[in-house]
Amino acid sequence: MRKAKRIYSRRERALRAALIALALLLYCNGVLHLGFLLPAQETAFAAQYNGVYGPVKTVAVQWKRGMMHFADRLSLVEGENSLSLHGTYLAPYGWEPSFLWPVDTADGADVHAGVVCMCREAHEDVLVFFGRIRGTDVTYLYPNVTVQRYDDAEKQFVHVHGYANEVVEAEKYVKDGYTYFICAFADPVPAEYMDLERTFQLVVNRESGSEDHEVEYVAGVVWG
Repeated sequence: MRKAKRIYSRRERALRAALIALALLLYCNGVLHLGFLLPAQETAFAAQYNGVYGPVKTVAVQWKRGMMHFADRLSLVEGENSLSLHGTYLAPYGWEPSFLWPVDTADGADVHAGVVCMCREAHEDVLVFFGRIRGTDVTYLYPNVTVQRYDDAEKQFVHVHGYANEVVEAEKYVKDGYTYFICAFADPVPAEYMDLERTFQLVVNRESGSEDHEVEYVAGVVWG
């Protein structure tokens, strides 16, 4: 007598497909070393790979769509003497790193900030300001971009134009006595000024008044 063929329920088929997908994911992660199962694993790997040793923790996370991938996960990763802007994305086989750029915080200053320029072909360049400010009394903050050119007669850089981005207020994350921030926006400098010297500032408004701080240009990331 022929054995009756078992008919799986919809729930059983879904469970079977999920188990197969999990097995393939673990195979890619553990055997082929492609991607990471959890964002925390990928962050620890990226930190060590980029010279940030010791324990690290993620203090802020922000999602951006279409900046470098379909969905980019920007995070601030804090180490013992560093604060890094970290980009990652979710691939079919797990979490993959895009970049990790640190700013040195060993000097103990009240403000540490950096800027990274994201350059992608056929897309607008994006500036990402990031950092931390000691204190929790920050009401709002925004970045400035200043263009300068070298004057041969005066033998120094002279101001050409300034681009304030008051409308692009940075998103703030208050934690453990610090205010962390990430601010991403399209580069406001016109194409004809791109070859000139640029400086970056951060305007911090506290309850007690306003402060201007120079921002370190950390890196430029080119994405095809």
